[in-house]
Amino acid sequence: MADNPLIPFLSSYGSTATSDSLVDENVRIAVQRHGVKPIEAVAPRLERMQENFLGQSPVNLILTGTAGDGKTYHIRKFFLDVLSGSEDDWKTSGGRALAVPLSGGRTLHVVKDLSEVKDSVKAEILPRLADSLSGEDAANVWLIAANDGQLLKFWRDASSNEEYPEPDRTRYGAIYTTVMEMLRDDAETDPQGRVSALVFNLSRLADDTVFNQIVDSVVEHEQWDGGCTGCTVETTCPIRLNRELLRGADSPFRHRLAQVMRIAALNDRHLPIRYILVLVSNILLGDAANLDRPLMSCRTARKRARDLAYRYTNPFNNALGLNFRPRELEKLPVFSVMQSFGIGLETNNQIDRFLIDKPETPLLDKLEKADPTYGFSTFDQNRLEYLSGSLTNGGDDFEAAISAQRRRLFFLLGDADDISPWKLTIFQHAGRYLEFTGALAAGDKTVEERVVRSLIKGINRTLTGMMTEDGERLWLARSIGRLEGAVGRITLSKQPVYKGAGTERILIERHATTGRPQMRVAIHMRAIKESCENAFDLRPLQFEYLMRVADGSLPSSFSRQCQQELRHFALVSSTFLHSSSSGGEDEQAFVTVLSLTRTGQMQPESLDV
Repeated sequence: MADNPLIPFLSSYGSTATSDSLVDENVRIAVQRHGVKPIEAVAPRLERMQENFLGQSPVNLILTGTAGDGKTYHIRKFFLDVLSGSEDDWKTSGGRALAVPLSGGRTLHVVKDLSEVKDSVKAEILPRLADSLSGEDAANVWLIAANDGQLLKFWRDASSNEEYPEPDRTRYGAIYTTVMEMLRDDAETDPQGRVSALVFNLSRLADDTVFNQIVDSVVEHEQWDGGCTGCTVETTCPIRLNRELLRGADSPFRHRLAQVMRIAALNDRHLPIRYILVLVSNILLGDAANLDRPLMSCRTARKRARDLAYRYTNPFNNALGLNFRPRELEKLPVFSVMQSFGIGLETNNQIDRFLIDKPETPLLDKLEKADPTYGFSTFDQNRLEYLSGSLTNGGDDFEAAISAQRRRLFFLLGDADDISPWKLTIFQHAGRYLEFTGALAAGDKTVEERVVRSLIKGINRTLTGMMTEDGERLWLARSIGRLEGAVGRITLSKQPVYKGAGTERILIERHATTGRPQMRVAIHMRAIKESCENAFDLRPLQFEYLMRVADGSLPSSFSRQCQQELRHFALVSSTFLHSSSSGGEDEQAFVTVLSLTRTGQMQPESLDV
């Protein structure tokens, strides 16, 4: 029987870190080698590129990010499909800029990869590019792809190259500074107008729509239909069973993966499009029977189906790369991101009792219906051995089996089920974080206010060292001298409020590019409306820390980094409030010493200085 050529093609995405999956040109070679239609990767910024360059007032556009984000793919799609460029021109354009006429007499210069441009060509395009970026040349616009480091190095080297005249070096240095600030602040445009360019950082895409398009590009590939003709195990093939778990917009597995991708990106651990393709391919093809051959072929899949050896092809284990040797995982960042959640290692009594007791509940029926292959049919023997006290292999087999069931639970549980899936990870409040970010985007004040009060309580407990219940006012406390703990806590500023009367306010905002919540303090008076530039960026890590503190715990694994960032925010905010509310040098300063009442409320006592 003929094997499906799609399977070896998908294997090229997942076997090594230097696989064909990471370079656009190599993917096209793999397509020709296996004779299948290419996977249509998404280009989420293609429409905006088209609007910019085909509009009335095009500006320069820089695509940046990390390797595998799709920069070259975006430019190729735009050049070939939108501009109807020549395939031959594209193939030979690696070390030069392609010139394309636009309407209105302008010329577009396309540089598909800045790292491929030779030094002699860089010296030639450098002054022209600088003229365009500074707004001195409106007749020429540029489309450039470059990794963050390459882009900054290009301008940094130009600014320090003594072969260029001093005025030019100064101009290049100014462009370098501006581009660096834009990358640091995740800004698509320069708010001060010093550089005329759009900067699209493809590493900042954390959109569920993009993720679902990538999954669909694999699981709905046309080669699945008819590609397995004559296969005797098609209905029991583990590759196809794993595919079914990912298919459809209502797939709980897909939904949870998208949430994990979003949390990782909001924690600044973005996964490029190519690595998501690696992840999806490994979920489908992963096989743990022989770690030297971690991916199934059609022949392997038929053998696993005949032997009912589905414990080796578990897609929930594959999502964490458990079919690879540890040293190979270090080369595949997608799996280090997945494993950083601790899925399968974190648990509680409720979850483990559910797995061990196997209660006849609607939730159990729902899970078995969603996935009858990798549930209790593969776990029952280990479960019964545990209950009878006859564990084999020192209990290692049981521990591995129940960890696999925890992973299955995490990926199949719904957001509204009795068991929270996030209790199976180190980010136990991730569901609440996603709800919070969604509420900010939708303007849902009810959810926002409930979460913000918990955040304020967590901040107050961290800064004061006291188990305060205050979730309305922000107590920007610091210690006296070297004292730490609940003794000797003071504040030099007034306490900003989240709701209610007061000129000192707490503002909650959503970053336009990253989508992360941010907290900052502000002064709101009739004649003055000013906010502190420094904001507390609420990444999932900081959110988890504050929610746990608000619930009464202080996890040491989070505390040092989060406390340092929080104390910096408190110091800068306190200084801003103190200086903004000061009436002048003659105004009497004050120090507020903090203590706690029996009901958990902050009790300030002012001392004149």
